[in-house]
Amino acid sequence: MHTIDQIYINGQFVTPHGAEMFDLINPTTGQRDGQVRLGDAEDARRAIAAAKAAFPAFSRSSKAERGAILQRLHDAVLARAGDSAIAQVEEYGGPVNTSSARSRYTPAMFLDVKKMEEHAFVKTMNTAKVVLEPVGVVGIITPWNSSAWFIANKVATAIAAGCTVVVKPSELSARQNQILTEYFHAAQLPPGVVNIVNGRGDVVGAELSAHPEVNKISFTGSTAVGKSIARLGVDTMKRITLELGGKSANIILDDADFEKSHSCSGASLLHE
Repeated sequence: MHTIDQIYINGQFVTPHGAEMFDLINPTTGQRDGQVRLGDAEDARRAIAAAKAAFPAFSRSSKAERGAILQRLHDAVLARAGDSAIAQVEEYGGPVNTSSARSRYTPAMFLDVKKMEEHAFVKTMNTAKVVLEPVGVVGIITPWNSSAWFIANKVATAIAAGCTVVVKPSELSARQNQILTEYFHAAQLPPGVVNIVNGRGDVVGAELSAHPEVNKISFTGSTAVGKSIARLGVDTMKRITLELGGKSANIILDDADFEKSHSCSGASLLHE
């Protein structure tokens, strides 16, 4: 039984202000596999304040400094790729081969983005000088499936740009999130650059979407929630990036040819 009762704010694991305990269900067995204590709007505000305080110094960091952070993140995530794969299998219900492949690809995301060291942040276009600057505090909201990969993808690009972040991952993926949070802590990021708050979308996610100190939202999930985020963010004119859609389950029945079907990405094996 896994119990996750802390969130990550300003470089520290802290007890949430929120007190709700949420059951974690193993989709393969249908049994409770653990619990996570959910943060609330107050926790979201604390995380936003930490990200805002860290932004001025981090936004002035050099590309080489941010590249070194991305390298440390790669190394920390790669060192525990096996733990991530197990968590995906047991918490998400992903096939072993797919979960292992995603866990190996997740650290590679940081190296892919590290190539920004070669990118020109100052350009001349005709007679104009164009300077690319970090947008500010970024709210990151991610789905249950392949949680670590989505978080790594979004956090890596924010760090490359010189932004600080508050991550609201799906509460259904708390084990995957906890392992990834431990990666970030092991990589010794400057306090406040990455903050992670477990919580419900209509509580923590809504606070991120409406808070005036959050400058951008990056969301992957359902169209319905995406519409809600867009509505909440319009009053503060946030930059909002939405990747919307759905997740179609592959149900493999007992009479299937498992030698052919076991490699199907995202398949769930269901037995009576």
